Amino acid sequence: METRQCWRSSIGARFAARSRVFTTNFSRLHSQPSDKLSWPRPLRPDADTLRPVASPIAHSFAGFWTFLVFAKQLQIRVAAQWRQYLLRLGVLVVLANLPDFDFPISLALLGNTSLHHGFSHSLAAAVLVALAVSCVWRIVPGFWRSAMIYFTAYGSHLLIDLCTGPTLGWTNTSFGIPLLWPWPKKFSSPLILIPGVRGKDFAALFSLNNVWSCTYEVLTCGAITAVALVLWRGRLKSRFVRTPAVPAAFSNSSK
Repeated sequence: METRQCWRSSIGARFAARSRVFTTNFSRLHSQPSDKLSWPRPLRPDADTLRPVASPIAHSFAGFWTFLVFAKQLQIRVAAQWRQYLLRLGVLVVLANLPDFDFPISLALLGNTSLHHGFSHSLAAAVLVALAVSCVWRIVPGFWRSAMIYFTAYGSHLLIDLCTGPTLGWTNTSFGIPLLWPWPKKFSSPLILIPGVRGKDFAALFSLNNVWSCTYEVLTCGAITAVALVLWRGRLKSRFVRTPAVPAAFSNSSK
């Protein structure tokens, strides 16, 4: 008994007891209840990562519209000479779809579209691509004229994405794009004209909602293209078919 009392009254025993009490109180003070513990949740696609995007249908139509502007400047009869300019049309359609090259990459790597709408959807990328392609091949005589046409085709993609969102109308539901990259601010249009497609993987891209969105793009862009072709063809026809009036003096002298 005396040995135990001496051991308890020793300095080491008292220090150990105080340390144990301090540790117990500290753990009680700073520990969270079990019901408030926040466990890390696995990453999953949500409304922010599954952004609606315009399909290649709308962007391909935009590339064709750029070709019509190009043909109008050169006064080309598209119906009669389209085979000669098929390569130029293909280049403009590819440029109009080029910013979306990050979309399949994001789906393949992350399973969502979080990498989409990055640097490729900026004015800086449009300028760089236009200048680079103009250095390689000029669609019209002149470096800067070709660069402007390439910039128009690439920029048409950005314009369409500004007006793409889940709800049509003046709803301001667009997720926006970083037009002034590297400034992180994203710009968007309050007017949504294209509902876009979305999906967490490639299989989901063929859902019924996405099929409806693609059908909407075909009908809407097709109607706009048809009206533009009719008006443009009528204007060209009046310009080329019209013959100048013969002066009266010349007609009398010929008789």
